[in-house]
Amino acid sequence: MAGTQAQYNIEFLGRVDYQALRNSDLSNLWGYTDELGNEYAIVGVNGNGDTNPGGVSVVAMGDGTDPQQVFFFPGPPSIWREVKVWNDHAYITTEANSGGITIVDLSPLPQSTALTATVWQAPDWETSHSLFIDENGRLYLHGADRGNGGVIMYDLTQDPWNPVEVGEFDQWYCHDSYARGDTLYAAHILNGFLSIIDVSDPASPVLLGTQATPNDFTHNVWLDDSGNNLFTTDERPNSYVGSYDVADPTDIQFQHKLRSDNGSGAIPHNTYWLDDYVITSYYTFGVTIYDALRPDNMVEVGHYDTSPLTGEGFRGAWGVYPFFDSKRLIISDIEQGLFILNPTYQRACWLEGTVRNSVSTVPVGNATVSIQGLTVDDLTGIDGVYGTGYHQAGSYTVVVSSPGYVSATITGVQLVNGQVTLLDVDLQPLVPFQLSGTVLDASTNEPIAGANVRVDNTDFTLDTVTDGQGNFLFPTAFAGSYSVTAGAWGWITTCPAPQSIDAQSSPLVITLERGYYDDFVFDNDWTVASTASAGLWERGVPGGTNFNGQISNPDADIQNDCDLYAFVTGNGGGGAGDDDVDGGNTVLTSPIFDATIVWDPGVRVRRWFFNAGGSGNPNDRMRISLTNGITTVPVQTITTSSSSWVLSSIRIQDFLPPTDAMQLIVFIEDQEPGHIVEGGIDVFELVELGTVGVSELERSPAFRVWPNPSEGRFSVELLSGDEGLVEVLDATGRRVLEPVRHAGGTLALELSVPAGSYLVRVVFPDGTRQVQRLVVAR
Repeated sequence: MAGTQAQYNIEFLGRVDYQALRNSDLSNLWGYTDELGNEYAIVGVNGNGDTNPGGVSVVAMGDGTDPQQVFFFPGPPSIWREVKVWNDHAYITTEANSGGITIVDLSPLPQSTALTATVWQAPDWETSHSLFIDENGRLYLHGADRGNGGVIMYDLTQDPWNPVEVGEFDQWYCHDSYARGDTLYAAHILNGFLSIIDVSDPASPVLLGTQATPNDFTHNVWLDDSGNNLFTTDERPNSYVGSYDVADPTDIQFQHKLRSDNGSGAIPHNTYWLDDYVITSYYTFGVTIYDALRPDNMVEVGHYDTSPLTGEGFRGAWGVYPFFDSKRLIISDIEQGLFILNPTYQRACWLEGTVRNSVSTVPVGNATVSIQGLTVDDLTGIDGVYGTGYHQAGSYTVVVSSPGYVSATITGVQLVNGQVTLLDVDLQPLVPFQLSGTVLDASTNEPIAGANVRVDNTDFTLDTVTDGQGNFLFPTAFAGSYSVTAGAWGWITTCPAPQSIDAQSSPLVITLERGYYDDFVFDNDWTVASTASAGLWERGVPGGTNFNGQISNPDADIQNDCDLYAFVTGNGGGGAGDDDVDGGNTVLTSPIFDATIVWDPGVRVRRWFFNAGGSGNPNDRMRISLTNGITTVPVQTITTSSSSWVLSSIRIQDFLPPTDAMQLIVFIEDQEPGHIVEGGIDVFELVELGTVGVSELERSPAFRVWPNPSEGRFSVELLSGDEGLVEVLDATGRRVLEPVRHAGGTLALELSVPAGSYLVRVVFPDGTRQVQRLVVAR
C-alpha cells in the first residue's frame, strides 16, 4: 500500500481512496452493524466547495478487502465532523455554519441503501464540535457556539429525530466526553484537565472531581468496563496517552502515561478501551494498540502507519473505531482515506521492579530503566518503582541509570508474553565533591561579580551566580563530562567544548570578553509589557507550531550559539492559534547598553515573524526600535511573513546619536481582525561596523607599530604629531584593548591575547582613522 510505513500485529485488508472518490479529506468516523451482522463505516467527509460538498459517507465493508460506499448525504464543507451511533441512527456534528446535527436512519440496511437523513437544528446554537451517546440514549453535545461551549444533554428516547434538551454542564469548554450510568467524564482541552460529573439529574449536574493530564491539553477520555480506569489523550506534539484510577471520583489517581514514536512530534488524537487494550489514532503515525491489562504499566503491542507523513502536525490518522464483533479496525486518515485493518491482540511482556541505593537501600527516584536497542524505557517514581515492557518475547539487556549513580547493565533478561518479569536493581552511588571556580575579565583579569555560570550534561544542570570576588561554588558535583557556560550583561557569553571534571580537577577559571551579546542562555533581565491576551514574549526553548504545513512559532533557536534558548511570543505548543499573539501587542525591551564603547556601533539581532490565517489579508507587524535614553525611533518595520530566522543589522548613528543608555525594543501586534501572529528574537549583539572595509585615511601613514610580529609587547608611534585614540581589535571586530588616548610620541602597550592577527586602529581628532595589522606570535 502506498502510504503505509510500518506495521506489526496489524494487517492491511482494504481501503477507500476518498481523494479519488470525492476529491476530499476525511475527519472522524464510527461503525455500525446491521441486523444480519454486516459491518459499515460511517465516515465524516470534509468536502472542498460547492462541487465537492462535505457530508456523511456510509461504506459497506464486506470481508474488508473490497469496501464500497453505499450512501452519501451532502452537507457544508468542514474539516470537523464527529460521528456516533445509537440503536439504528447515526448522529454527526460539524463546526460548519448552521451545521446542526445530521441524523441518518441506518435501519433499512442491508435490504436497502435508500437511507433517510436530515439535519436537526437547535433553537439556540448552530455549530458544535463533537458528541457522545450513552447506553440509555442520552446524547452529550460538546463545544457548541452557546455559552462556554460546555456539555448540552439531550434525550433521544422520545424521538430519535428530535433530541430533547434535558440539562447542561457549562462550567468549562468541553472538547469530548464519555458517559455511563449517572456519571459523565469530560475532557476540557483548553484547561488541560478532565472532570467527573454526577448527571443523575441532568438539570442539576454536580462536579465530583478534576484531574490534570500529562500535557495539559485534554482531548478525549474513555472508560474501561470495570469503571475504575479512565484513559485520555492530549492533542499536542510528543504527548501521552494517560491512565487514571477513577474508582473514587473525588480522589482521582494518576497511574501511567505512554507515547508512541517518541521524539518525532506525533500527536495522539482519539483513544478507546476494548477488552483490556487501548486503541489510539495518532496523526502522522497511524494507529497503536496498547496492552492496558495492567493500567499502571501500559505497553505498545501493535502499530500500523497509514500515512507517509511524519512528525507533528494535524495530518494523517484522525479516528479509529475498534468495536466491531469481527475485531476489525477502521481508520479515517485525513489525506489517505478509509483503511480497514485486521489486528492481532497480543499480550505484552512486562518488565517491572524497584531501583534502590546499594549502600542505604533507599529507593532511587528518577532512574531511567531502558531495554537496550529498543525505544523502550521508564522513569522510577519517588518510591523507586518502574514498569515497562515490549511486545516481543526474548532475551534482552537492561540498562539502569540515574544522576549520581554508576549505571548498571543487566544481560540475559527474559521477557515472556503475558508474564511479568520482576527485576530489582541496586545502584552504586557516586562520590560527590565540591566544584569551585572564578570568572574574570579577559582583558584585565579583574573578577566579574554577578556572572551566571552553568555546568551541565545529560544528567545534571548546575546553575549559580558569582559573588563579589567573581567566585562560584557548587557544593555537590559528580565526575563526568560537562559543558561549562558563563556570561553576564556587558560581557560576551562563552561556551567552550565539554570537558572532563572530577574531584581532582583544578578550580575552573573562566574568562569573558567585554561586549554586549545575548543568546538568552541566561536571564539578563529583558522586560516584557503587553496588552495582548495571549502570546506574550517569553524566554525559553522554542516548542514550535505548524500552520498549513508552515512553521509558525519557531521550533528551534539559532544554531551554533551557546544553548537552545530564544525569546518567542507564546510557547505553549498545540495548534498554531493556541498561544500566538492575540488581541493586542507585546513589547520586549533589552537592558541598557553602552553604544559608545565602539566607534561605529551597530546592533545585530536575529528575528522571526510569522503572520497568516484569519479572515482577510494578514495585517499585523513587528517593529524594532532603538532608544538612546532621550529619543526613541523605529528602525525596522516587518510585515512580510516567513518561517525562518532573519538577520537584522542596524547602524545606530543612521537613526540617532549613540549613548551609554541605549535599549532595543521589539514590538509585535495582532490587529483586528485577528490572524495567527508569532515572533522571535535571538542572538543580540553590539558590533563594530567599521572593522571590515574601513576607508583608509587619505594621507600618508600617520603611525607605525613595532616590533611586528611581536610577542604581545609593542609600541605605537604617531608620526604626524597629532593626538589620537589607540585601540586593538581582533579579526571579528571585538575589542581586545580598550581605547588609550595618546598625545604624541611613542606609546608602549601589551596584549594578553592568543597568537593571531589583530588590528591596531588610531582615530584622530578630525574623525579620520587608520588601521594597521599586528601579528602576535607566542
